[in-house]
Amino acid sequence: MGKNKALTVIGGFFKVLFGTVGSYIGIIWGIFGVFFGILATILLAGIIAGIVLFSQVYPIYKDARAVAFEKMVNMNATDFIQNEDTTVYYDDGSVAGSVNSGHYKYVKIANISPYLYYGYIAVEDKRFMSHPGVDYIATLRAGVKYLQHHGEITQGGSTITQQVVKNNLLSQEQTFTRKIAEIFIAQAVEQRFTKDKIMEFYCNSNYYGNRCYGVGAASYYYFGKKASELRPDEAAILIALSNNPSRYNPVLHPEETIARRNEILDIMEAQGAITGKQAIKCKNRQIKIAQLVDKAKTENYVTSYAIHCAAIALMEDENFKFKYIFENKDDYTEYHDRYSAEYSKISDDIRSGGYKIYTSINKDKQHELQMAVDNGLAFNTEKDEDTRKYALQGAAVCIDNNSQYVVAVVGGRGKNDPYNRAYLAARQSGSSIKPLIDYTPAFESGWYTPSTVVDDHKFEDGPQNSGNKYYGKIHLREAVQHSLNTVAWQVLQSLTPEKGLSYLGKLHFRTLSYVDNGNASLALGGFTEGVRVCDMARGYATLENGGRMSSKSCIVKITHSSDGTIYQGDEDYTRVYSEDASYMMTDVLRDVFNGGTGTGLALNGGQFCAGKTGTTNNSRDTWFCGYTAYYTTVVWAGFDTPRDMPGQSGASMCGGIWKNYMNIIHAGLKPKDFVIPDGIVQAKYDSKGNIVSGTSIPATNPRKSGYDLFSVNLTENATGSAIYDYISMGTDLEQEVAEFENFTVNELADYYTFRMTYNDLIKKAGLLTDDEKRKDLSTRITDKYNSVVKGNIDWDAVQKAYEKQRKAENELEQNGSNTQAQENAVEAILNANVSTAKSKLKALESYEYLPDNSQALLAAALKSIENCSGSDQYQSLLDRYNSVQAKFNLLPSKSEYYASHPELATAAPEKVEPEGQDGQDGENAADGDAGQEKVE
Repeated sequence: MGKNKALTVIGGFFKVLFGTVGSYIGIIWGIFGVFFGILATILLAGIIAGIVLFSQVYPIYKDARAVAFEKMVNMNATDFIQNEDTTVYYDDGSVAGSVNSGHYKYVKIANISPYLYYGYIAVEDKRFMSHPGVDYIATLRAGVKYLQHHGEITQGGSTITQQVVKNNLLSQEQTFTRKIAEIFIAQAVEQRFTKDKIMEFYCNSNYYGNRCYGVGAASYYYFGKKASELRPDEAAILIALSNNPSRYNPVLHPEETIARRNEILDIMEAQGAITGKQAIKCKNRQIKIAQLVDKAKTENYVTSYAIHCAAIALMEDENFKFKYIFENKDDYTEYHDRYSAEYSKISDDIRSGGYKIYTSINKDKQHELQMAVDNGLAFNTEKDEDTRKYALQGAAVCIDNNSQYVVAVVGGRGKNDPYNRAYLAARQSGSSIKPLIDYTPAFESGWYTPSTVVDDHKFEDGPQNSGNKYYGKIHLREAVQHSLNTVAWQVLQSLTPEKGLSYLGKLHFRTLSYVDNGNASLALGGFTEGVRVCDMARGYATLENGGRMSSKSCIVKITHSSDGTIYQGDEDYTRVYSEDASYMMTDVLRDVFNGGTGTGLALNGGQFCAGKTGTTNNSRDTWFCGYTAYYTTVVWAGFDTPRDMPGQSGASMCGGIWKNYMNIIHAGLKPKDFVIPDGIVQAKYDSKGNIVSGTSIPATNPRKSGYDLFSVNLTENATGSAIYDYISMGTDLEQEVAEFENFTVNELADYYTFRMTYNDLIKKAGLLTDDEKRKDLSTRITDKYNSVVKGNIDWDAVQKAYEKQRKAENELEQNGSNTQAQENAVEAILNANVSTAKSKLKALESYEYLPDNSQALLAAALKSIENCSGSDQYQSLLDRYNSVQAKFNLLPSKSEYYASHPELATAAPEKVEPEGQDGQDGENAADGDAGQEKVE
């Protein structure tokens, strides 16, 4: 029995043992099963992903191989030598001009500085001498960066050989097809040419900015020497330029260029291209740029304008976001920096060669416009002593109203001036801007028609008419006919300058400034930077085109030697004005030729035309902008450096050029009238310019005697405008102004409220159509505002004191009855009150005549001082107040002060000076720097 028991125990032990081992084996087997299952899943997923990836990549690979094969079959050394200029063509296919002539110089490697040779290797391609055309390590690194940045290309990887291929055989687009083709061809290039030859191709195919193509032209332009004579520091500058010609332009950005040059010198030293001693010596050298250019054929007006328009077109194709209106200086600066960089990059690329630009410029019309400008200004033969250019200059642009393409562009007198004033110069517009910024927007509002009556009178702080002539109650039609400044000014005030400016933004005026926001003198052409001839032409063509602005310039098609057709002009219109408003403006501008400022400029054969003159202060800029149903032509004339032109006007100088040219291009064309929109009617009107009920009939040309034009559509919609809202609120607005006049400013919080209230009220008052009420309320609002802000109050100091006061008050609230906290709060509040009182006293002390609300100002100052009782400065503040009060009793009235100081009344900043002279159209524009040219 004992034996059986022992066997039982042993059997149990082995049973447990095998059971345990079996369980572990089962677990392990299960783990292996899961592992192999996961592995199989990953393998299957990898196979599927590989198939998908192959299906995506293989077509790209095939395309790239086909591209590479096509390029490699007949590849020879001439493929890497630039020999094709960018060419511009007239509308008939004949050549208008070309660029790149005389700048390209092919230089053999033996005549290229070794510092440039080994500098490029050090900076661009360290393994150039050993790789077979492709640096797989760099390519792999670039690929990893590509994946890390979610498909964004942040690092190159291209070798010098690949860059040679890209620059000469392939397009610049960043696609996988091009990249793979580039790799194939680069290896073939390495097999066919030596390293020296490849470097030779590279140095001769790079673009170095300032129209320098290849190292030969760049060495001569920047340093006045041969490529073989380049020092290490000069080689470093060229290396920087070839990487980014705009950013490292030593002429425009010397500091950035020096910084990059020194970085490259450090790399060259680290790679053994130069010694440490050479690097130190080169870094200490100042940049001296020779800016030498071989004598070559200069760009003509057609070529330069075509390249400019081509650059804009390609920027649009690349979805560059253009802006025309700017909120502030930062907004303006940020945009123009971005615009300049992109524009320079594209225009430089166009000038580097390989482009064909097909334009709408007509050879015959171009010749006639050039002759008209030259002959029209031939009476002045003065030339600049340095440049030998004619001192008196002109510019003109002609647009075909049927196609909306530019058909002729003249940038100056003669054909040997590279400065194209038609698109580069920004000049003051005078009254020629009024139809675009004042009157058509006014018609658009529905509250103005050609028969609207406005009081033409002299404003104390407003513009004046030419010759100080005023007509009293006058219809808008007549005001435009005589180019009355006060009427245009009142119209824009009712719309607001911001509203008028917005229309120029829609017209894509490219020289508007943030400083123009709220600028009342815009009504008369007083711009900060001026306007361009090409923009004015597009604006007037838009009026003829029923208010639709075309995006067309002169570009019909652009092709590239590597990429084929890259731009094809298309139909693209923007609605700027309504048809009805545009037609009413056109009809009003017809009267300019009949007894208005354009009398005597009507075209031959009864051709229907509309137009506007423009003459700025002292005739520094003169304009004529006119159109028919066939063509729009705008002409400007003036001196490059603005100066007075006594006796000249837009009609006398530019009007003559316009008439002569338009008569020539309209020869043989039947008179064609402007199309009347369906919404336009004619009707009798009463003494206030309103429609006489029951007299409306269909509009005709000419208008029925005693009738004028109205828009059914615009008049019906006028009740929804802001102008109507404020007219109906006239009584409420008067009450708001009265409350504003009683407003007192005792601390910064009050000042914030005061400023916001002022901005709101001045806009509301500007929208009133009642002349007397608008003038009265606007004057009262402005006087109250000036009485508070006058005297250069240091509001920054007041703000700091106020913030300290608020902090102390919060501390007091949080700490309850804490004695120290209370003392701190009392001290902070007292200091804030002292700061406010000082600011008020400083403002009062600045007055040189007795303000109308002097008692209110003194009372407010005294109240601020009483808030300072308890301060050790209280008595001194009170003494200052008594001194100011005594001074006020001796001050002259405002009228007495200006009567004894007439020169100050003339120079008052609010005053808009009259322009022109007797017999001229009397437009107004800001003088000074505003007339200087602005280059894009």
